[in-house]
Parts: sequence; structure tokens; C-alpha cells
Amino acid sequence: VIGESGHGKSTLAYLLQKFYEPESGKVIINNNLFLNELNTNSWRQIIGVVPQEIHIFNGNVIDNICLGDAEKEAEKVLKFLVDNGFEKFINDLPQSYMTILGEEGINLSGGQKQIIAFARALYQNPQLLILDEATSAMDKDTEEFITSLIKKLKDDVAVFYISHRFHVLKNISDRIYILQNGKIQAFGSHAELLGGDNLYSKY
Repeated sequence: VIGESGHGKSTLAYLLQKFYEPESGKVIINNNLFLNELNTNSWRQIIGVVPQEIHIFNGNVIDNICLGDAEKEAEKVLKFLVDNGFEKFINDLPQSYMTILGEEGINLSGGQKQIIAFARALYQNPQLLILDEATSAMDKDTEEFITSLIKKLKDDVAVFYISHRFHVLKNISDRIYILQNGKIQAFGSHAELLGGDNLYSKY
């Protein structure tokens, strides 16, 4: 989903997380389930989110990714990070996996916070991944890593990706929606949108 600031992109993400109820209309999942009828806790257990505002907790890297019993899950977290290519970013931190984060720890850059948030979301093995400007603070190499990871994941995980970084979309998007003034003005594949007169083709 693309569009300028204030046109409703993040509101869609909040609706999908059941933070808001729609004032009109319905959110329908898999063409047959009304989102408002699903148990909120059960629904949130199968979605992963990388929000614009990322919260880093007091604790080390493993604490921040598993959000559970770090001692019990440490080996599983380490394997997950290696298997998915995150270890090269974690190893850049002063004490690698044991680096203390949060108020009592080191200051992370915006891109480093987004890497932690991505790992946190994917570690929960979601069926739906909601990304809200999730690569906005990343440098080119880190964004390319995340783009490559999304391409691998999207056969198994539905990805709802809000972005203003149009250059990424042609490589990962099956369908692109242009949201303006709270309404979908156009949608299609990269090639289809290029053939029309719209925000995407103008860019």
C-alpha cells in the first residue's frame, strides 16, 4: 500500500491489528471470516508487526527478540537468527547477542531498531506480517537484505507492506494499492500500474 502521509495507510494497519473498529464496512479475512468476530488474542498470535514506532525493551538482544524466557529460548533464538541471516547485523553490536539494549543499554540507530523488530516479528512465525514503513531508516545494504528475506517468506506468509519507498515495491509486490484521501485510487502489479496515469507511474 502506497500513498502520501495522512491518507490512511497506517489506519489500515491498525484496523488489521484490531486496535480500531471500522466506522463502516467490514474487514474480511480469507473471503469468509469477519475480523471483528475473531478472538482478538487468537488473531494477534498469528500476526507479526513491524510498526513505525519500535519499542526496545530493557534487556539483551535475545530478550528483545523472544519476549519470553530468554534462558530457555536462547538456543532457538540463536538458530533462528543464523538461519535467517540476521547474525551479521547482531555481530556488529558491541557484545553481539548479549548487548544490553533499552534505557540501560546502548543507543541503537533507527535501522538497527528495525532489524530487531523484524527478527522479533518473524521469530513468532506469523501467518500475516504487517510492515509499516519498516525499512524507512535502513541503509541500502540492510534494506536489500530485508527485501530478499521478504521475497523468500512470501510463499508462506502473507505480507501487508506500507511504504513510500517505491523502488522496493517492484521486486516484492504481487499487487500494489494506491491510497489517496482514504480511498483506493488504483491497484495492480508493477507493470499494470506503470501503464496507467497514477501516483506510482508518475514516480
